[in-house]
Amino acid sequence: MYWLGHASFLLESPAGVRLVTDPFGPEVLPVPDVSADIVTVSHEHFDHNHLKTVKGDPQVWRGLTADGKDWEKLDKTYKDIRAYTVATYHDEAMGAKRGKNAVFVFEIGKLRLAHLGDLGHVLNEEQVKEIGSIDVLMLPVGGTFTIDADQAWQVVEALKPRVVVPMHYLLDGMKDFPIAPVSNFTGGHANVRQLGAVKIDRTAEALPSSTEIWVLDPIR
Repeated sequence: MYWLGHASFLLESPAGVRLVTDPFGPEVLPVPDVSADIVTVSHEHFDHNHLKTVKGDPQVWRGLTADGKDWEKLDKTYKDIRAYTVATYHDEAMGAKRGKNAVFVFEIGKLRLAHLGDLGHVLNEEQVKEIGSIDVLMLPVGGTFTIDADQAWQVVEALKPRVVVPMHYLLDGMKDFPIAPVSNFTGGHANVRQLGAVKIDRTAEALPSSTEIWVLDPIR
């Protein structure tokens, strides 16, 4: 796993399948040079569905219909990657403000990962059950357009992942994004590791037994 910035990650399976989540364009941050076999899109907003930035000829797995008005209820497998979606909203008003959002759950090798997209509310019991047990959680923490730091911690408590990778927070070079820095989420917590711009390459057995926060720098 590499963090590309914002809500975009590059995941690579044991079979070499490359998957990119929620690609962004130059309106957000400098665009990374990346190719993929699969691209996932949690919702149809410009900072999450900029497919032109991903090279190759990837399959596109959308969490919402192309018009962004309804959920796709996706469940697909490609080689050694399975992905399914869980229906959520982009705000706390059941989509009235910013529409719908899809959580993607990935089964890659022996790992279960969840990418929460632009989750805009605390998860309910049914959503927590659908997501299930998670090893690595990609979690928005910046607020304004997503859950904020306090709500993000409520999601962590509900899902109890082994690793949390914060995303969708203020980075140097972002253009006109009124979102908070990651320190609003990590401040005052002892279980935080600053890993820098590195690849996370772990087996399930090598992950911590209790939740840790792994803060990454984006790969460029």
